[in-house]
Amino acid sequence: MTTKKYLILIITALLAGSAVFFFVRRDHPSDKIFLKAIPVKTAYGWGYNIMADDKIYIRQDYIPAVPGKQGFKSSRDALLVGNRVIQKITRNELPAITEKDLEELGVLKK
Repeated sequence: MTTKKYLILIITALLAGSAVFFFVRRDHPSDKIFLKAIPVKTAYGWGYNIMADDKIYIRQDYIPAVPGKQGFKSSRDALLVGNRVIQKITRNELPAITEKDLEELGVLKK
């Protein structure tokens, strides 16, 4: 093969690769999900729901990472923790809440 044919082959491969990358990696607005934390009154006190496009994605009736089933003392505390869960989800982290998270948010005092 001549160098001209190699050059044409390389350029064609690069263009095809670029086209595939562009169409596969493109963001589609319909692929985005809107997450929202909503405090809810429960049998234990306060909890929260994480809503994904108006459907319950996570329902948490009591304080996670605390032994037993203790509800949050206020809707504000439940909302703070629910928003922390959303932060973790948007960072592609496991949405588990730890005692450290609760202490940082002022929900759990040591």
